[in-house]
Amino acid sequence: MSNTMLTLSPEPSVRWLEALDLLELRSSLQGLRINASVTYWLDFSTLDFDQAVLMLDRIVVADESIPIVCMVSFPRDEEAFALLGRGARGYCHVAAAAPQLRLVESTVRSGGFWLPTSLMRRFMSGAGGLVSQMSDQPEVSFDDLTKRERQVAQSVSNGLSNREIAARLNISERTVKARLTAVFQKLGVRDRVQLALLMRGGTS
Repeated sequence: MSNTMLTLSPEPSVRWLEALDLLELRSSLQGLRINASVTYWLDFSTLDFDQAVLMLDRIVVADESIPIVCMVSFPRDEEAFALLGRGARGYCHVAAAAPQLRLVESTVRSGGFWLPTSLMRRFMSGAGGLVSQMSDQPEVSFDDLTKRERQVAQSVSNGLSNREIAARLNISERTVKARLTAVFQKLGVRDRVQLALLMRGGTS
């Protein structure tokens, strides 16, 4: 597996070279073929924020299963959750040590999510509140989901992309998107992250 670092830094840091195999530095996605075998790292400490978000969106549109890590100078809860909601799988400090970067890469490549420890604690604390809040709403019920919608929702909770869900359930990606839209509306969630939290908190 290889790594592409989207950054305005002219040279890779020593930490990046120690941690990441087959590392390529790029300042933009222009002329770059987005590849599912590559982990993409967005250096928000050098890139314009809005441009970096556009890069994130472009990669997700190409293939939402591709692992993307956002590296920032000052990690913030709201920013982390917003970027995860847009399709990123990792969010870490740009100055993270090489061993941590290797762990981040391993986690996102295996389909997991990565947040700094301090943010993860607040995330899980907030997640409990979110699940509780949703569960307290009488209109939110897993019984409202059809069998297929529940299968799609559970697959999202397991970290599968729309393409992977379509292959597993033997349906089209368009059908997956339609089912997912219905699930969002019935459960009152905004994105895949909230759906995953709700499913994990409300189902066995």
